[in-house]
Amino acid sequence: MNTTLWVIQVLLAAIFIIPGFGKISSSKEQHIADGHIKSGASIVPIRILGIFEWLGCIGIIVPWYVGIIPVLTPIAAMCFCLIMVAGLVNHLLKKEYKMLPLLTVILVLAAVVAYFRFKQLAL
Repeated sequence: MNTTLWVIQVLLAAIFIIPGFGKISSSKEQHIADGHIKSGASIVPIRILGIFEWLGCIGIIVPWYVGIIPVLTPIAAMCFCLIMVAGLVNHLLKKEYKMLPLLTVILVLAAVVAYFRFKQLAL
């Protein structure tokens, strides 16, 4: 089970690192063109989300690997769950239904990591 969890953790980190980089590095005009924000809106929330995604990529791997404050790994997985729930709601409101299966799978994977890593900590 530990190997499976490690594979899922690395997969989650890989899934979130690219969009996180895009949110941090893309221009406001690009985010407007992609439909992430409206023309008069602030880019700050998008940048903050990108930073949280990168921190999650670190948190899902490093604490458990090095054994220093390993509780941060399942907490990072729970935060990924929150990001996915927000993404599901956002795409539902925009009526972008083709993204829902992917977001649901990512939500389930993050929930599995959170559950089993918390369970391992309790032992």
